[in-house]
Amino acid sequence: MASDLGKVIRRARKEKGIGLRELARTVKKSPALITRLENEERAPVVTPETLSAIADALALPVDQLLVLAQRTPDELTPRSELEFALYRRVKDLRVGEQKKLLADLQQRTPKSKRS
Repeated sequence: MASDLGKVIRRARKEKGIGLRELARTVKKSPALITRLENEERAPVVTPETLSAIADALALPVDQLLVLAQRTPDELTPRSELEFALYRRVKDLRVGEQKKLLADLQQRTPKSKRS
Protein backbone atom coordinates (compact mmCIF):
# COMPACT_ATOMS: atom_id res chain seq x y z
CA MET A 1 0.00 0.00 0.00
CA ALA A 2 1.28 3.45 -0.89
CA SER A 3 2.33 5.99 1.73
CA ASP A 4 0.14 9.03 2.38
CA LEU A 5 2.72 11.08 0.48
CA GLY A 6 2.44 8.77 -2.52
CA LYS A 7 -1.35 8.90 -2.46
CA VAL A 8 -1.37 12.70 -2.43
CA ILE A 9 1.14 12.96 -5.27
CA ARG A 10 -0.62 10.38 -7.45
CA ARG A 11 -4.08 11.87 -6.84
CA ALA A 12 -2.88 15.39 -7.69
CA ARG A 13 -0.97 14.20 -10.75
CA LYS A 14 -3.99 12.34 -12.11
CA GLU A 15 -6.38 15.23 -11.33
CA LYS A 16 -4.09 17.53 -13.33
CA GLY A 17 -3.87 15.03 -16.17
CA ILE A 18 -0.09 14.86 -15.91
CA GLY A 19 1.63 11.62 -16.85
CA LEU A 20 4.26 10.09 -14.60
CA ARG A 21 7.05 10.67 -17.14
CA GLU A 22 5.90 14.24 -17.73
CA LEU A 23 6.05 14.97 -13.99
CA ALA A 24 9.50 13.40 -13.80
CA ARG A 25 10.71 15.61 -16.68
CA THR A 26 9.19 18.70 -15.11
CA VAL A 27 10.93 18.16 -11.78
CA LYS A 28 14.12 16.89 -13.44
CA LYS A 29 14.02 13.51 -11.70
CA SER A 30 13.75 9.96 -12.97
CA PRO A 31 10.40 8.32 -13.59
CA ALA A 32 11.62 5.56 -11.24
CA LEU A 33 11.80 8.04 -8.35
CA ILE A 34 8.26 9.29 -9.02
CA THR A 35 7.06 5.67 -9.21
CA ARG A 36 8.75 4.89 -5.89
CA LEU A 37 7.28 8.02 -4.28
CA GLU A 38 3.80 7.08 -5.44
CA ASN A 39 3.90 3.35 -4.70
CA GLU A 40 6.18 2.47 -1.83
CA GLU A 41 4.74 1.96 1.63
CA ARG A 42 7.51 4.10 3.12
CA ALA A 43 8.37 7.05 0.96
CA PRO A 44 12.01 7.04 -0.16
CA VAL A 45 14.30 9.73 1.18
CA VAL A 46 13.82 12.76 -1.00
CA THR A 47 15.20 16.26 -0.62
CA PRO A 48 13.05 19.22 0.37
CA GLU A 49 14.03 20.78 -2.97
CA THR A 50 12.57 17.82 -4.88
CA LEU A 51 9.40 17.95 -2.81
CA SER A 52 9.16 21.68 -3.51
CA ALA A 53 9.51 21.07 -7.26
CA ILE A 54 6.79 18.40 -7.13
CA ALA A 55 4.54 20.69 -5.12
CA ASP A 56 5.03 23.49 -7.67
CA ALA A 57 4.35 21.16 -10.61
CA LEU A 58 1.16 19.82 -9.03
CA ALA A 59 -0.02 23.05 -7.36
CA LEU A 60 0.18 21.44 -3.92
CA PRO A 61 1.26 23.14 -0.69
CA VAL A 62 4.94 22.34 -0.21
CA ASP A 63 4.40 22.22 3.55
CA GLN A 64 1.94 19.36 3.09
CA LEU A 65 4.49 17.29 1.17
CA LEU A 66 7.29 18.08 3.64
CA VAL A 67 5.13 16.92 6.53
CA LEU A 68 3.99 13.75 4.76
CA ALA A 69 7.59 12.93 3.83
CA GLN A 70 8.75 13.76 7.34
CA ARG A 71 11.39 16.07 5.89
CA THR A 72 12.28 19.32 7.58
CA PRO A 73 14.64 21.62 5.71
CA ASP A 74 17.62 22.80 7.77
CA GLU A 75 16.31 26.34 7.46
CA LEU A 76 13.32 25.33 9.61
CA THR A 77 15.41 24.11 12.51
CA PRO A 78 15.18 26.64 15.35
CA ARG A 79 18.55 28.41 15.67
CA SER A 80 17.89 30.47 18.76
CA GLU A 81 16.01 30.28 22.03
CA LEU A 82 13.50 32.79 20.65
CA GLU A 83 12.77 30.69 17.53
CA PHE A 84 12.41 27.57 19.66
CA ALA A 85 10.08 29.35 22.12
CA LEU A 86 7.93 30.63 19.24
CA TYR A 87 7.76 27.12 17.75
CA ARG A 88 6.62 25.64 21.06
CA ARG A 89 3.97 28.34 21.55
CA VAL A 90 2.57 27.92 18.03
CA LYS A 91 2.57 24.14 18.35
CA ASP A 92 0.34 24.41 21.42
CA LEU A 93 -2.28 26.56 19.65
CA ARG A 94 -5.46 25.06 18.23
CA VAL A 95 -5.46 24.52 14.46
CA GLY A 96 -7.82 27.44 13.89
CA GLU A 97 -5.57 29.72 15.91
CA GLN A 98 -2.52 28.51 13.98
CA LYS A 99 -4.27 29.25 10.67
CA LYS A 100 -5.22 32.75 11.82
CA LEU A 101 -1.68 33.44 12.99
CA LEU A 102 -0.25 32.20 9.69
CA ALA A 103 -2.64 34.39 7.71
CA ASP A 104 -1.68 37.40 9.84
CA LEU A 105 2.02 36.72 9.33
CA GLN A 106 1.58 36.25 5.58
CA GLN A 107 -0.08 39.66 5.35
CA ARG A 108 2.93 41.23 7.10
CA THR A 109 5.56 39.43 5.00
CA PRO A 110 6.48 40.79 1.55
CA LYS A 111 5.71 38.23 -1.19
CA SER A 112 9.37 38.17 -2.22
CA LYS A 113 10.34 36.71 1.20
CA ARG A 114 7.67 33.98 1.32
CA SER A 115 8.62 30.41 0.50
